[in-house]
Amino acid sequence: MDNEELWMHKIRVLGPLFEKTERELSRCDAEVKKLQATLKLKALGEGKKTSSAQDTWAEAQPELFEARLKVGVVKGALANLKIQLKSLEVGFEEWRTNEVNVREERRRYGV
Repeated sequence: MDNEELWMHKIRVLGPLFEKTERELSRCDAEVKKLQATLKLKALGEGKKTSSAQDTWAEAQPELFEARLKVGVVKGALANLKIQLKSLEVGFEEWRTNEVNVREERRRYGV
């Protein structure tokens, strides 16, 4: 495998990780919304008549807090993948620039 293909391979490896992490983020977001709706219904059953009171009650529940923390963890993992991708892109561009410079020197000096 030549160097260019090696760089491309490293970048392509991140693709499935991005897909998995994006899917997990969507799942966690959906869980938060479902849990929040369930808790609001429970709050209504406990006499909280206004939407604001239901929201306040739901937000005070530890399970909603934990669900929101999961979203934060997955967002952190996604940010990490984006940094890895950017790092690979920068490394690839540096490698490519060096290759162009080497070819130019060879052409200039007939090596």
